[in-house]
Amino acid sequence: MSRTLKQAKNQAPAQRKNTKLVGERSEAAFLARAIDMGFGIAKPWGDSRRYDFILDNGECLHRVQVKCTEAIRAYAYETRATYTTGKGRAVYTKKDTDFIAGHVVPLDIWYIIPVEICTPQPMLRFYPHRKARIMRLEPYREAWNLILPKESNHVMELHAFADETIYEQEEVKTETCGDSRLGYPPSGARPASVIEAELDHLVTEYRKVVEQLPVTQVPPNVAPWPIPPVKILASRKGKRILPDT
Repeated sequence: MSRTLKQAKNQAPAQRKNTKLVGERSEAAFLARAIDMGFGIAKPWGDSRRYDFILDNGECLHRVQVKCTEAIRAYAYETRATYTTGKGRAVYTKKDTDFIAGHVVPLDIWYIIPVEICTPQPMLRFYPHRKARIMRLEPYREAWNLILPKESNHVMELHAFADETIYEQEEVKTETCGDSRLGYPPSGARPASVIEAELDHLVTEYRKVVEQLPVTQVPPNVAPWPIPPVKILASRKGKRILPDT
């Protein structure tokens, strides 16, 4: 027996990666990403549920199952939207979870996929590293907007900064143009002092008009509106006053 063969026999067999540990690391990465995005997060007690997290976006709750892959098979990062049941495997459906979060571990890329997309084709192949003929899951790469509240999908925040040397001596009121609030005065905007002076002038003119109006004095025992006649009925609970219809 050759020396090389003896050395190969004496060497310890290569240890297989602990897939459970890899999955736990992806769950921790998902937790960190979801917290950074402002989600409220809950984790079900135990392992009997077929989802890993519950995400609260402020409007509704979403169940999310995390699946990870770190090896390339057939030129794609590959995983399956299935779970163990008895001696076989079953496919995730809408009854089990709402989203499958596929994590490409080496690139730290996430695919947020509605479970109804995975149910008919549970084999999930990701191509973040190259182009392929069929790339059905690429539209779901980093598609966190599917879990975010509906309002945030269409809101664009505008951040504008003005030179402090221009407006540091006088506060200038901003105006609203459509749905975009600008952080600096648009063309034609007037300083706050001018607007306040105009308001003071209007209040003064209004007071002058009110003072010139005639004052009608009403005797304290006379109501300025007609009072309908009433009738009093006696009952066991006491007197009841009803309008005379």
